[in-house]
Amino acid sequence: MLNISHFRQNRIIDFLLKGLAFFRIRFSESNIELILACLVGIGAGFASVFFRYLHHQIYHLSFEVIYPWLAAYSIYLLPLIPMIGAIILIPFSLRYPGEINGYGMPRFLISVHLRGGLIKTRQIFVKIFTAALTIGTGGSAGVEGPIAQIGGAVGSSIGRFFEMGSHRLKVLVACGSAAGIAAQFNAPLAGVLFAQEIIMVGEFQLQTFGVIVIASGLATAISRAYYTSKPTFGVLQYDFISYYEFAFYIVLGLLIGIMAYLFIKMFFAIGDRFDNLKMNRQLKPILGAFMVGLLGLIHFGTLADGYEYINQAIHSSPTITIQVILLLVVLKMVATSITLGSGNVGGVFAPCLFIGAMVGAAFGWGVDWLFPSIGIQPGSYALVGMGAFLAAATHAPMTSIFLLFELTSNYQVIIPIMFASVIGVMVARRLCDDSLDSMELSRKGIYLHKGAETNILNTILVTTVMEREFERLQETMSFAEFLAYFPLSKAQYYPVLDSQDNLTGIVSFQDIREIMLEEGLEHLVVMKDLAETNLITLYPGDNLTKAIRKFGIKDISAIPVVSPENPRKILGILNRKDVIDTYNKAVLMQDIERQQ
Repeated sequence: MLNISHFRQNRIIDFLLKGLAFFRIRFSESNIELILACLVGIGAGFASVFFRYLHHQIYHLSFEVIYPWLAAYSIYLLPLIPMIGAIILIPFSLRYPGEINGYGMPRFLISVHLRGGLIKTRQIFVKIFTAALTIGTGGSAGVEGPIAQIGGAVGSSIGRFFEMGSHRLKVLVACGSAAGIAAQFNAPLAGVLFAQEIIMVGEFQLQTFGVIVIASGLATAISRAYYTSKPTFGVLQYDFISYYEFAFYIVLGLLIGIMAYLFIKMFFAIGDRFDNLKMNRQLKPILGAFMVGLLGLIHFGTLADGYEYINQAIHSSPTITIQVILLLVVLKMVATSITLGSGNVGGVFAPCLFIGAMVGAAFGWGVDWLFPSIGIQPGSYALVGMGAFLAAATHAPMTSIFLLFELTSNYQVIIPIMFASVIGVMVARRLCDDSLDSMELSRKGIYLHKGAETNILNTILVTTVMEREFERLQETMSFAEFLAYFPLSKAQYYPVLDSQDNLTGIVSFQDIREIMLEEGLEHLVVMKDLAETNLITLYPGDNLTKAIRKFGIKDISAIPVVSPENPRKILGILNRKDVIDTYNKAVLMQDIERQQ
């Protein structure tokens, strides 16, 4: 039965539970989770509806009101529209530094897995407005990433209001993300699998799965009530012509895997360029918006989510030629990398679908040109390419497979998309271990798929554990002087410094013990002679995973921590025992939180 102590501090819950007890109504913990999942699904559903409405209104204002007015003067004024969106972001970026700009999914996953699912309620409203602003003014990004974060913030807010522990809070965040994706795509199964594969990083539990399904279904129902029950890209007809096509889909999967790898590399390379750019951080999104606007002058399909051009590709529209398709592949990859790398707001879901559709359509055109007698429909390959590219770029094949099934409502698409998606993921993983979502985390030493315990050491910095007060010796100290000093010391490792307090070596108790047996050397040997000069050092910003590896190089128990600016300036000592104690304490706290 429900442990009321979990809600002790919440008077509203106490009142409700007492009222239910009066009427002899009792709820188990699973029933409470189910009720909260319903609340999260409803909240995320309405948030998705409002987000979609605001996005459409901003897009309408930008490109159906402002752009025609600007075009009357010159079409070359188009870059002003995304630049206006980037300028309006500045107050939000200044007010909430580190919470707004760029592709926010890695930060979101850190909050879910390493911070107990704690996501601030303001993220619901801030993300809705900033993402709708960027995409509505032409930024090359998708709404799916932000809506997953918005839904997750809804789940976290409801969980915190009802005083849920970190494990249940994480489940409610997953419920919210699933609900947001489901409502956005009108695809409840895809929402559930998105939460399981990406948010929960494959951690499957039957009870967790059940509450995520409930939240996803409710959000989809709310979305359909406001909009339509039709798939996002309309009713799509997929025709499977011959079993020989399986070979083509395998080749398409190989091509998709390579293209996804190139996109991942380009995405982070351009992001690094913007990070290293020596200019005011608030000006970088404006510069990125200007560059995306210039790409929009080359082809308008580069801007925003590009759903209109995805529709043309998958329906084999005669208005989109093979030359345009190939051009859009390159432009969209560059534009998306610039949009998010420069600090504008959005997701990568829609760009992945766009790029995959164009690559698939181009491949379909090529197959039809080589084998005209088969009667290939390029749109069918565009459809499969959408899902395969999304799978390869995010390493989430199940989400992509079921998304395509729900988009088409055609069971025949399952086998081709399975072939292309799985092969695409295998190739992409072979070329690069990380996806668009995990690359930034890996750079920080965070590997969510290895479990939260493994990541504890990755998230704790040396500076928080090292000893700042430590014993040190001058290199001119004689061994006789040290023998008088040694009985009063508690240390086993002694940094040896020169006259300018620069680190020149380390003397260990082992070094001292060997020479203590030699007679007549007390006044001849100084600490400089005994010190080990081939040093292993750490920086304050290194994490404990790196420290553990360095401890194992020479099987030592202490490592000096030095300044990155001056490696001879010692700042502290990191002891192996302190690292182990810190790790054990962190694991214990995590276990306590999970039991709540």
